Amino acid sequence: MLKTALKLSAVSLALSGGILTAHAGGLERSSQDFDILFEEGNVVETGATFVAPQRKLKNIQSGLGPVNPVPGPDFGKRFDTEVDEGKSYWVPKVSAKVQLTDDLACAAQYRQPWGIETDSGLNNARMFSAIEQKISSNDYGLNCSYRFEAGDKGFFRLLGGVSYQELKGKQTKISALSPPPALSFGDSRLDVDDKAIGWRIGAAYEIPEIALRASLVYQSKVSYDLDGTVTVTPMGSPISFTTPVSGSVATPQSVEFKFQTGIAPDWLALASIKWTDWKSITNVSFVNTGDKPFLGVRPIGAEVTSLDLYYKDGWTVMGGIGHKFNDKWSGAATVTWDRGTTTGLTSQTDVWLLGLGANYKATQHLEFRLAGAIGILTSGTLDNTLTAKNGGSLTGSKADFGTDVVGGMTLSAKYRF
Repeated sequence: MLKTALKLSAVSLALSGGILTAHAGGLERSSQDFDILFEEGNVVETGATFVAPQRKLKNIQSGLGPVNPVPGPDFGKRFDTEVDEGKSYWVPKVSAKVQLTDDLACAAQYRQPWGIETDSGLNNARMFSAIEQKISSNDYGLNCSYRFEAGDKGFFRLLGGVSYQELKGKQTKISALSPPPALSFGDSRLDVDDKAIGWRIGAAYEIPEIALRASLVYQSKVSYDLDGTVTVTPMGSPISFTTPVSGSVATPQSVEFKFQTGIAPDWLALASIKWTDWKSITNVSFVNTGDKPFLGVRPIGAEVTSLDLYYKDGWTVMGGIGHKFNDKWSGAATVTWDRGTTTGLTSQTDVWLLGLGANYKATQHLEFRLAGAIGILTSGTLDNTLTAKNGGSLTGSKADFGTDVVGGMTLSAKYRF
C-alpha cells in the first residue's frame, strides 16, 4: 500500500536536515520541524549529525601589506596566504512526542540551532577579522498539533510551537589600537550571551492512505540583547583592559513549505522550499556600557567592536525519493541546493548536496537510521576592506576560494511506546 511510504519521509528528511542546515547562512545548524508530530503513538527520538566542511581561503591579501606588522613571534614575517577556515563539529538533537488524544499531540525537543566555530590562526591577514570565533546555542522547544477531519480520508492540522533559546558568542582577533602612521595593536577578546523566546505557527493537510502531506510553517525571528565584555591586551603588555559591552541581533525569520506523496506501492516523492530572512542581519555593533571611556578613546555608548555580516536572503530547495525494500529496510535519496548568503564579506556561497540514507526497523518499537551526504561549496571571493564606517578598513583582507567539499552523516534511533 502507498501508506507504507509515509514512513520513508523521516529518512529523507534526515538526509537534508542536519547536514544541509549546518551551513545555511554560515550560522544555522539545526532547523525546527514538526515531522515527529505526524508519527503514530508516543515516540522518543535521539540523534547526532557530524559535519566536515572543507573551506580553504587562498591568495589572502592584507591592506597592511605582505609583512606581519604585529609585535610578537611572527613580527616581520611574510603573511601566510592560505588558511583552512572550516572546522568539523557534532550537532545533537532529542525529541519526545506524546499523543494526548486522537487528534492532539505535543512534542518536546532539544537542539542547537545556531553555531560557528573557526580558527584561522595567526600570521595571516584574517587575524584582524577573527582568529578564533565560536557561537553556541541551546533551544528547548515545545511543538503541538491539532487535527480536524477534512473529507472522507483527509485531515487538516494546526501547528504551533514556542522555544526558549540560549546564545553565546566568543571571538578573538588582533585589533588596531591607534590609527596610522603610528599603528599599535592589541589582542581583543569578545565574550557575550543572552536568552530569548521564539515562536512558530503553521498548518498542514494530509491524506495518510496515500502518504500525501503538505505543510507550511512560519518561524519567528528571535531577538537578543547580548551583554558581556571586551578585553584588550596591548601587544607586549602584561596588563589587560576590560569593559562591559552590549549589542543587539535577531536570528532570522523563515517560511518553509514541505510536500510529499506516495507515487507507487512502497515509493515516496518529497520536496521542500525554505526562505530565510538572512538579509536582516547586517552590522552587529557592541558599544561601551561601562562608566568611563575604554582605553581612553571609546566614550560611554561608543562602539568598541562590531561584526560586519551584511547577508542576503537564503533559499533552500530539496527534492527526493524514498523506497521501502521490505519490512525491515527502507532507503531514500535527496538532492538539495542552498543559496549562499554572502554579499562578498564572507565565504558562505551556494551549497549543492547529495544525500543517501537507510532505515532499519529492528523491532516493532525500535528503529535506527543512518544518513550520509556529500556536497560542494561553490567558489568565490571575499573582500572586507570596505566595511568600516569611514569607507575603508586598513586591516581588512581579500581572499579567493575554490570549489570545496562538505561531507556529513546523521545517526539516530527512534523508540515507539
